[in-house]
Amino acid sequence: MPRWMSALFRTIGLVNLVLAAAGLYFLLDSVVSWLANPNRNPSEPYFYHAFYAMAVINLGLITLLSLTSFDLLRLSLSAVKRYTWFVLAVVGYNLLGALCWVIPGGFGMSVAGATGVGNMGIAPFEFALFYVPEGYPVLSLVALRLAYRSLARRSQVG
Repeated sequence: MPRWMSALFRTIGLVNLVLAAAGLYFLLDSVVSWLANPNRNPSEPYFYHAFYAMAVINLGLITLLSLTSFDLLRLSLSAVKRYTWFVLAVVGYNLLGALCWVIPGGFGMSVAGATGVGNMGIAPFEFALFYVPEGYPVLSLVALRLAYRSLARRSQVG
């Protein structure tokens, strides 16, 4: 593997580990804050269910991100495929959550209300480029896929 490619893998792996650690901190802070000061809003009857479901999903996503990041640090090529699926899962999860906002009967309001506090775990990963939601995940994925493709072409030629 060329030096630039190993540097790319390790940089993205390290940045992802930092973002996962920040996400874990924010998620735990959000859960602890909510447990210490629960607010009941009558227009959000399923808030608790949505909040805890999102918190558990976020914990799972943080775990997957961390494991994939360790494999990127080890320069594992299979990590690129897992990272691809991970980014697609995060984007799909966000789209599904946004679609749930429009469900009537209090469910949509509950999901919308819980999104801001229940998704704190993956928020650092999604908003690493601040004003471009999903910018970092997509750009890092494109960079890894291009490097992977370049390596695959080199191995076919050689």
